[in-house]
Amino acid sequence: MSHAGNLVVFVLGGAMLGTMMNTLPGYDASLQPFVVHADENGFGQGRSFTAELRGFRSSDAISYTRYGKDIVRDTSAIFLVAELSISARRGSQQVEAIWLGATGRQYKESTRLDGAPRILASARFEPLLNGRSLAVFELPEDEIVGGRLVLMARGSAVLDSAVHFAEPTTLPERQAMLRLEP
Repeated sequence: MSHAGNLVVFVLGGAMLGTMMNTLPGYDASLQPFVVHADENGFGQGRSFTAELRGFRSSDAISYTRYGKDIVRDTSAIFLVAELSISARRGSQQVEAIWLGATGRQYKESTRLDGAPRILASARFEPLLNGRSLAVFELPEDEIVGGRLVLMARGSAVLDSAVHFAEPTTLPERQAMLRLEP
């Protein structure tokens, strides 16, 4: 092959590589969980669990009892509490939640409620048994309407499913103090 032929092959190969790099999803996007949308009744089914969103509550402060002592947590933002009913499908399963805010920010569950009853972060779900749990987020009030709850299996969610629930259309009623009971 002549030098001109080699140059043409080299330029075409470089152009094809550049096109593939700009049009294919990146590594991070390729290994995200598969999106599964819950139905209009708030029922979603992932690969390893089923979940029902029973409702939202919001509060300026949360109280609960741990080891016989009353604990009160307040926030400079707002506590958003998602009430859930979850069942594992194949074996014991832990589930984690994130809130995708109206502005696109992601919020993880609050870690300040250690030892609170029915908190999703410490719950384990069994096949065919519905477990009631609470996912609690601390976030600005303007992130609620237009945001959405996402549930996925705890741990590696690569090539697994993430259940996306419908966006709330109104703010949940805001309480001054929300008491979490077992």
